[in-house]
Amino acid sequence: MQDEKGLTLLEVLVAMVVLSLGLLALTKMQITAIQVNAASGRLTQGTAFAQDKLEQLMALPYTDPQLDDQTPHTETRPAQGYTITWTVAQDALAVGVKTINLTVTWRNRGQPKTFSLAFFKEST
Repeated sequence: MQDEKGLTLLEVLVAMVVLSLGLLALTKMQITAIQVNAASGRLTQGTAFAQDKLEQLMALPYTDPQLDDQTPHTETRPAQGYTITWTVAQDALAVGVKTINLTVTWRNRGQPKTFSLAFFKEST
């Protein structure tokens, strides 16, 4: 009998199937990583918008009309698809303290997402 060297066609085909399955799993993992990274970026941007708006509101005088009532205020940033809403409650926790409740809303892959903050502004 001859000493055969090399692989049979069947062995090569099985190796290719195993390699293909591994590559498909890596592709799915990469797609998921990209989606999670994009969602994280949108959350980070929404948080930055909330912080920016909150700093603007905190810089206003205590008696400013934007901090005067409980009517919801809305600001839309259509280029980015974010909506910022805030309400102000006066003397809810203590006399002379306003509670600013700020919510940022956006859509991620068709699903609505929100991020909320609550801050307190004292009368000076």
